[in-house]
Amino acid sequence: MAVDPGRDPVASLLGALAAGVEQTVAPPEVGFVVDRARRVERRRLRRQRLALAAAVVVLAAAALVSVATLGHRHRVGSGPFAALPSHVVRFGEVRFVVKDLPLVARDTASVPASGVTTLHLPVVSPDHADIAFGAGRVWVLEHGAPASSTACGRLVALDATTAQVVGSVPIGLCPNALAYGAGSVWVLASQIGVAGYQLLRVDPATLHISSTTVIDGGPHGIAPQGDTGVKDQFVTVSDGHVVIAVREPTGAAQLSVLDPRTGTVTRSVILTRPDGPVTGLGATGGTVWVGTANGWVMAFDPRKGALSRARRLGTRVVSLSAAGPELWVTLNLPVPPNARYPGLDLVRLDPTTGGIAQDTGLPIAFVATDGTSVWALGSAPPYRSDGGLVAELDLRSGTLRARTQLPASGYDLPDTLGVSDGAAWVLNDTAGTLTRIRPDTSGNGA
Repeated sequence: MAVDPGRDPVASLLGALAAGVEQTVAPPEVGFVVDRARRVERRRLRRQRLALAAAVVVLAAAALVSVATLGHRHRVGSGPFAALPSHVVRFGEVRFVVKDLPLVARDTASVPASGVTTLHLPVVSPDHADIAFGAGRVWVLEHGAPASSTACGRLVALDATTAQVVGSVPIGLCPNALAYGAGSVWVLASQIGVAGYQLLRVDPATLHISSTTVIDGGPHGIAPQGDTGVKDQFVTVSDGHVVIAVREPTGAAQLSVLDPRTGTVTRSVILTRPDGPVTGLGATGGTVWVGTANGWVMAFDPRKGALSRARRLGTRVVSLSAAGPELWVTLNLPVPPNARYPGLDLVRLDPTTGGIAQDTGLPIAFVATDGTSVWALGSAPPYRSDGGLVAELDLRSGTLRARTQLPASGYDLPDTLGVSDGAAWVLNDTAGTLTRIRPDTSGNGA
């Protein structure tokens, strides 16, 4: 759980005077949710300004006491590492406690070598969620279709048990996002200079494209331009609806809902530039959760096309993953220049409210869950050695259960993570590799 500042008199004073960012918002109209949250935030800031000015001297002294106290209260590791403190990072009314990742990982059991299988494929992953699972297969994307002048890339199917390629589907436009649901594989494709995005429905048994929906520049879409044609594209399936997130040239984002029975777009919602673009998309039950580049997490009802429960949890949502009752996000947090720890944290959210249910304190870059297990991938400078860290977490305690280290040097970092049946699958598009990591090696596999 996130640390409650009310348990510490000094932290309570700080929290009472801090800027309140996290807000719960009712969904009266589409497009109104985040704007209302901002207005509430501004009013709270104005009300607190006089109190803050009156208490500035007290705060200065309290901060010194707080730093000294916190440095001894929050510790990780064991033995010689127990004396090293965690790092406290405040964002709004929440106090995050960020742990020393190398020391935590050092105390974690390693995945046996027999549980790590790596294949060499020309995979592509513009975003952290560009891998899908369904029909006993793992689905990934490749750019460049061999012996084809009409395809920019292809959808590749691998057997989930043997980790071997079993087939592929050429895609005309460049494939940039995918998901599995409603008995099909959904591929979102676009190309610079070609109007509109295309959402293709692929039959997982025959590997035939059964339908194509164009999301164009009309009332239900926006046209890709420049580098936005490959960034910030996501697809998810929720309760019989396919939800697509794309980015427009100004930095705004659009959510479109598609009826899989008819292949038509039924409704669309625009997230303005201050709110978007979308950096994560996932579904728990009938709710689609949206993470943005400005740190907002919002609930989206695809049946009504309505946004609700908007909360700003950090400066950026780095990744978001949802399945079953599980909802996890990684966040960017503000840290001082040249800090000795990265501005990252991994938290579990309450799927009912969207609020923080647990702060793991782990400075992790990417997270993925299948509803029964959760895995984390990578970190950031100054933890350069942990760029290739892959670890399984305990769902309830948030502690590391098993870890392994994948090759990571310079910009050659694994950056896409998926989870299925307790195993993690990691893509490194720079190195052209797909790695399966399975702590339990008793089953069959390559």
